Amino acid sequence: MRTFFTAMIIAAAASSATVAVAAEARLSDTQFIKVAQCRTLPGADGEKFTALYKANKRGRADHVVDKADAAKRDAERGGADMAAKLAQECAVIVP
Repeated sequence: MRTFFTAMIIAAAASSATVAVAAEARLSDTQFIKVAQCRTLPGADGEKFTALYKANKRGRADHVVDKADAAKRDAERGGADMAAKLAQECAVIVP
């Protein structure tokens, strides 16, 4: 019986650690908005940020998603200067 309780405590501790790791992987609102801008990068970089955006969109407040979408639109309209700036900034963001 004692082994059963020990196993249950270990299983509970392991699941708590898994939840903590999953919580740490979630982007902050500011990072989420920046990732939305980074989605405009061409090629594999843009795809990588699109996947990160989709993974973090669920459960996000509507006003934050709206800001992220507006930031993406602004980045698309920014031209070559904005693309060069984003390429540098986005290289630092990837968690």
